[in-house]
Amino acid sequence: MAAGLPHFSYDYMRCWGRDIFISLRGLYLATGRYAEAKEHILAFASVLKHGMIPNLLDAGRKPRYNARDSIWFWLQCVQDYTKMVPHGTDILNESVKRRFLPYDDEWFDVNDPRAFSRSSTIAEVIQEALQRHASGMSFQESNAGTSLDSNMRWDGFLIQNGVKDWERPFVAGGNKWNCGTWMDKNGESDKAGSKGVPGSPRDGAAIEITGLLYSTLRWVVDLKKRGLYQWDSVQTSAESKAPIPLAEWADRIQKNFEKCYYVPIDEDHDKDYVIKKQFVLTRGIYKDLFGSTVLVGAQDGDQQEGREDYRFRPNQFIAMVVAPDLFDAQHALGAIEIADNTLRGPIGMATLA
Repeated sequence: MAAGLPHFSYDYMRCWGRDIFISLRGLYLATGRYAEAKEHILAFASVLKHGMIPNLLDAGRKPRYNARDSIWFWLQCVQDYTKMVPHGTDILNESVKRRFLPYDDEWFDVNDPRAFSRSSTIAEVIQEALQRHASGMSFQESNAGTSLDSNMRWDGFLIQNGVKDWERPFVAGGNKWNCGTWMDKNGESDKAGSKGVPGSPRDGAAIEITGLLYSTLRWVVDLKKRGLYQWDSVQTSAESKAPIPLAEWADRIQKNFEKCYYVPIDEDHDKDYVIKKQFVLTRGIYKDLFGSTVLVGAQDGDQQEGREDYRFRPNQFIAMVVAPDLFDAQHALGAIEIADNTLRGPIGMATLA
């Protein structure tokens, strides 16, 4: 599947993890092209590394792992496949040869004898993805430098990802110098001073990732009850490394979601939510992020931490689709109405108010 025609249609620029799995349900599952859907799911499972699928597949030669959201769209597509395809749960037992070694972060060339020497089932790949995000990860991109990305500042090659707070166990990551999710763009102009500077960074816990994570957890818990999934917990990133049941991880997300993401219409209700009033731009919506860091360009001491959280974007509606039970129904309806008047245009949604 090409990410976009004609520009993203050839060689390593053709197949992008995020784009494939945002569109796979509509292009392949809804149209009954189950074999093609399965082929893409298996192909990206084979290149799981750091608990992530690549942003750029590159036929497994030099896959690039700089998209924090791709794995969650992949997991949603596997879930959709199991529910929409006849005997779809059989895919969980499909085996794929792994480009890199399971639970191992070492990079090696595609011609190395270790490449594709080990195999995992799709169920094992799912659990590895969940476990790696539960444990947390911090790494520098392989082959970092101008040959990989001529616009990236060095700190942009540093990838951080995982659960930082098990009281509010959202998956967060990224930094202000990289674009780990969609709806951002790294600047490219020396003249404008934007080279290597994301236009609107989305570090922290992006709302669509939180929704997709919760959807995945509820799904695998159900699979476990049906005898279709082997695991019921993950080891945490907490100092004790104590395991946490997958069901409890989901419950904690649900308990904290509205409190952390919703921006109440009446500011008298702010006391019931996690709100920084100085950054609120629009009320009655859900924050795009939770826990973003310093705004690009802010000086030390400017107290800009959390400002990007309050951008009004349509990512909240991805979370509504995949995890409707996270949302208060009236709050969600109100946010949809505001988006209808603010973000919806004649041919689509604006990505930023």
